[in-house]
Amino acid sequence: MIRIALLSSLCAAPLLAQDGGQLYTMYCSACHGTDGKGATGGQFPPLSLSPWVEGDAARAVKIVLHGLHGEVEVDGRTFNLEMPPQGGMLPDDQIAAILSHVRISWGNKESQVSADFVKSIRAANAERKTPWTAPELLKLHPLPGVRPPIANLLSQVYQGEWQQLPDFSKLTPGNIEEEHDGKISIAKAGFTELFGMVWQGDLTAPQDGEYRFRLDADDGARIILDGQEVVKVDGMGPMNGSRAKDGKIKLTAGPHKLRVEYFEYHGQEGIAIAWRGPGIPSWRSLTDKPPTGGPDPMPIAAKDGRAVVYRNFIAGTTPRAIGIGFPGGVNLAYSADHLAPELIWTGDFMDGSRHWVDRGQGDQPPAGEDVVKLSGTPIFPAEKEARFRGYKLDPAGNPTFAVQLGGQTLLDSWKPADAPDEQANSRQPALQRHVSLKGSGPALEILISDSAEAKPIDDQELSIGDHFHLHTEGEVDLIKRDGKTYLKLSPSTSATLDYRWKP
Repeated sequence: MIRIALLSSLCAAPLLAQDGGQLYTMYCSACHGTDGKGATGGQFPPLSLSPWVEGDAARAVKIVLHGLHGEVEVDGRTFNLEMPPQGGMLPDDQIAAILSHVRISWGNKESQVSADFVKSIRAANAERKTPWTAPELLKLHPLPGVRPPIANLLSQVYQGEWQQLPDFSKLTPGNIEEEHDGKISIAKAGFTELFGMVWQGDLTAPQDGEYRFRLDADDGARIILDGQEVVKVDGMGPMNGSRAKDGKIKLTAGPHKLRVEYFEYHGQEGIAIAWRGPGIPSWRSLTDKPPTGGPDPMPIAAKDGRAVVYRNFIAGTTPRAIGIGFPGGVNLAYSADHLAPELIWTGDFMDGSRHWVDRGQGDQPPAGEDVVKLSGTPIFPAEKEARFRGYKLDPAGNPTFAVQLGGQTLLDSWKPADAPDEQANSRQPALQRHVSLKGSGPALEILISDSAEAKPIDDQELSIGDHFHLHTEGEVDLIKRDGKTYLKLSPSTSATLDYRWKP
């Protein structure tokens, strides 16, 4: 099977295009993907829109005939996957058909390859017994017109002793250089300790959409696009993946002003940045060293109008958390330890790559915005001896959590709702909560918020903290005490509450 993304051109008459496609599917797609973007989420080199597909066809023919060994950079990513030679298995006409198919597929617009051309390359290199390396091939067949990842890149070097990112705008650089290769590197800093660097240039987004940036550094760094901070790794620490962070930003197609700030205190030094998004299907490095921390993101989201459940460690709540991602971009994390909803947020639900793919350790933070911490303590005092009795999902995936207290059962149901926004003349995402108490026993005080008292806005609208409004339906008995808010519920009664984010 073909294991590296490097194919090229020449003209003549290969086999029919559909024959090349069938041969590609049989021999190449397991690694390079049926869409040419690299199998298993881009873990193998892409052929789609790859500069290795362009230019001199001899480069690609040699790779297929003799294989490829060692590191190779494709589309800003470094791969080190051994590609075995195929020349002993595939005849000239089949190699020509495969390469011709690749060169006219997935956005590639190159001339086709003839069987006679493959035959000539095979004869000229008949004595070769070992796979090619990327440096050997690029010396003989340079890639055509490869654009630098960052255009108009300038670097500035500063001397100083910092343990956190300084305000570089108030400092005077000691050296300014043009970085013609368009990659961020500290190799030209001239120092190994007690220095900082700032890079500025133009980063071009291929399409409109949301882009993710991954940053790791020893010691601190941050990425700014068009004046907006995207992601930051501050303070002191190693660049081994443990401190790597991801950030995201929406960009329009075209160039954007990129600014990267970095400082080094003592010890090892380094910075690694990669990005991906529309038109960039796999992580593309912007530095001379790619980031090593964390797998590719795996967004978890509601599908076909049905909520989705995430049962893993969620940052900001207890180990036995139950995450619910509803349609419409509203989300909930319920603690089975505290018997209470503890987090609500808008936007994206969760990134499953840490726990669903690599079974990584640690808590995964919510992927969205406007995260509200409702509470962080048990919903009832310990003497109540309340027990979690599980949850049920309705046909739309909306949950009802059950808590038993002696002869009583508390049912706590959640679903997405729309809240009116009079100023915008529209409706905003909201969560509706229906709480009911079944069985016989005393009235209960149910904790709503342990960090803020509800402040009335009108008869049915209350403000809790700085983040959201609470809208009540019917007669709801809310109690404010010691900076907390409780719902008082009598047996065989219920209450409906809408959680609405403040505009």
